[in-house]
This record gives sequence, structure tokens and C-alpha cells, in this order.
Amino acid sequence: MPLTHRTVDRLGGTATAPPFPALLGRLLLGGVVAGVLSGIWQLLVTERAISPALALEEARGTGTVEDSGEMFSRTTQLVGGFVGALVAAVGLAIVLAAVYAALRHRLPGRTDGSRLIVLTVIGFAVIALLPAVAIPANPPAVGDPDTIGTRTAIYGAVLAGGIVIAALVAAVVGALRRRGTDHTAVAAAGTAVGVALLAVLLLVLPGTPDTIPADVPADVVWNFRLASLGQLAILWATLGLAGGWFVDRLTASPARG
Repeated sequence: MPLTHRTVDRLGGTATAPPFPALLGRLLLGGVVAGVLSGIWQLLVTERAISPALALEEARGTGTVEDSGEMFSRTTQLVGGFVGALVAAVGLAIVLAAVYAALRHRLPGRTDGSRLIVLTVIGFAVIALLPAVAIPANPPAVGDPDTIGTRTAIYGAVLAGGIVIAALVAAVVGALRRRGTDHTAVAAAGTAVGVALLAVLLLVLPGTPDTIPADVPADVVWNFRLASLGQLAILWATLGLAGGWFVDRLTASPARG
């Protein structure tokens, strides 16, 4: 059975596409690497940003205090968080493999590695960065349980809007490429359309329903938000770079043989 099969490439890159089982296997390896690095970031950075918020919650008497007994020890929670980051990365790798297999011929790049990087950049922008701007995450000491439904609805609207915008930008870029438009002009047009649509989306969406309590320092909130966004950036970047490297080794293997 051949390791690869041929496809028509619209964007001038290599036409050899890896079969899905092999693609999935390589991206799962990338997902494991991304999960480990994301988990390490969570332990070393995100956890440090969460601790002050937990202390504030306990000081108010609204958090889990020692006298009431913890369902899980803090160590168990940390280990669970690391495992959760790993599982999330592997799950994301599976989804990424399916999306990449469907969109490979439409992505710019001369190698599968470069195309995967493009796809993960788009994924990070739509799934992580845009929600972080529109409805940023809050640490444990911030937020009203009664607003969870509202926040979830806004988050869903942000994701849906981001996906629609990405599809529209891709359609514009594809139409310009088919006309033979210069690459620089295509990039400029795609960027302009994307920025304009994002601005409209952010203007029409409601803001976060939560207010920051007076007893929560601003640096506690922003340290948590930046740490959380940084963890997502590590996850997506590593998945694109490591997964792309593994897939490139796969598509290059016939040439070496």
C-alpha cells in the first residue's frame, strides 16, 4: 500500500497528500507534544495566576475552605488539570486532522507543515484569540454563577461569527487567486476584509455580563487572562509546528526511499 496519494493542488504546493490514517497518527503525536507543553505551562504559569484569586475567594468565605472539606486535594486538582490539558490537545489533534484532510487543497503553502501552520493560526485566531478579546476569561474570584448562560451564549455567538468570517475571507482570497491577482494584493484584501468583519462582529456583540468586584485587583484578573491565553497559544503553536514537522517527515519519506 502506498504511503501517499496524489491530489490536485490549487495553490502551487506539493501535490502529494498523506492518507488520513497516517495524517491522523502524526497529528496525534503532535497533540501529545502540545498537551505536555500546555500542561507544563498550566502548572508553572496559569496555576500561579489562579492562586491569588483562590485566596480571595477563600477570604470571602465563598470558596472551598478547609473546614468544609475538599472533595479533591489541590495536588489532585493540579494533576487532573495536566491530564485534562493532554486529553484536550489530543482531541483537538483529531479534529484538526479531519479539518486539514478536507481543506488541504485550499490552504496556502508548499508543504503540509506550512499548511498546517496556516490552519492552526486560523484556528487559534477564531477559537482562542477572538473570544479572549470579545468575552475574556475570568479567574475564580470574578463572575456571577447566574451569568453563566449569558456568557455561554455570547461565547457561542463569537465562535460562530469567527467561523463565518474565516469562511468569507477564504472565499474572497480564493476568488482573487482564481483571477490571477498578485499575492500581495490578495493578502492585503483578505486582511482588510477580515479586520472589517471582525470590527463589525465586536461592535454588535454584547459585552461580558460580569463586573470585576472592588476587592479583586486588576492585575489578578489580567494575569489570569494572559496566562490562559498564553496556554492556548502554546497549545495551538505546538500543535501546528510539531504536527507539521511529523507530517512533513511522512510526505518526505517516499523521496528518501
